[in-house]
Amino acid sequence: MSRRGQVAIRPGQEQRREFINLFKKLCYKYSDWQVWQDFIYMAAAALSQPCDFKEEREKEYLEIINKYDKSEQEIFPQMLAKIVRSFEQEQFADILGDLYMQLEMGNKWKGQFFTPYHISVLMAKMSADDVKSEIDKKGYMTVSDMCCGGGAMLIAFAEHCYNEKVNYQNHVLFVAQDIDPVVAKMCYVQMSLLGMPGYVIIGNSITQPPIGHVLFPKAGKATSSTPEADIWYTSSYFSEVWNCRRVATSISMITDSLIEKSEIREEVPTYNLSLKENTSGQYSLF
Repeated sequence: MSRRGQVAIRPGQEQRREFINLFKKLCYKYSDWQVWQDFIYMAAAALSQPCDFKEEREKEYLEIINKYDKSEQEIFPQMLAKIVRSFEQEQFADILGDLYMQLEMGNKWKGQFFTPYHISVLMAKMSADDVKSEIDKKGYMTVSDMCCGGGAMLIAFAEHCYNEKVNYQNHVLFVAQDIDPVVAKMCYVQMSLLGMPGYVIIGNSITQPPIGHVLFPKAGKATSSTPEADIWYTSSYFSEVWNCRRVATSISMITDSLIEKSEIREEVPTYNLSLKENTSGQYSLF
């Protein structure tokens, strides 16, 4: 409370209110879920395409935006600007997750209720006793959330690193996965805006877990009931420091493979056989 008895406004709270006002302007014509889903996809695509262009994403982006008239189209970048501005003021927060719950997107039918951010911060501190010593082992560490929702746990871990004077942009790889494409892209948008290097996998983490090396992930194979997993890389994943790590890791993997093959050849037993030719022209050991 302020000295005049008024409730203090948190940093970024005004930006969230303005976002909701813009959002509601579109809900007179379209359902709130449709608007939210479209906004999240277009925001994610706008952040992804410059660093990891995919033709199918561009096509879907154009299909979505062309549903709206010109005046409506202009609202979407304004909404994204409010999210960016809110992060600038709050620095670390699950802004999209909070808006998702405020707008009652996490209804009982979907069964989605996001963990409050302050709880995520507590859990991040409990699960990261000594980040610096872990990083000292190989120069970086990996943190993952296989049911990421909007990414609150990963954002909280980034905040913990920041408070511990650890540059998470250079030393932490963030790996997220969720079966819900909308919340997975919410996580992707927030990771991208916070400069968190890593990727978000859209797929079932039980039947389609991440495969391959953590720096070289591969999409999970499709099954009869689920499509092939989709991977969204943040722009920070392509930064110079992470590109160098991938090159070094790739060389190391090739070297290890060659050494392994060499060891296999050396382990093959060799025998000095003395073959004798008999009267019929055949060779035998006896």
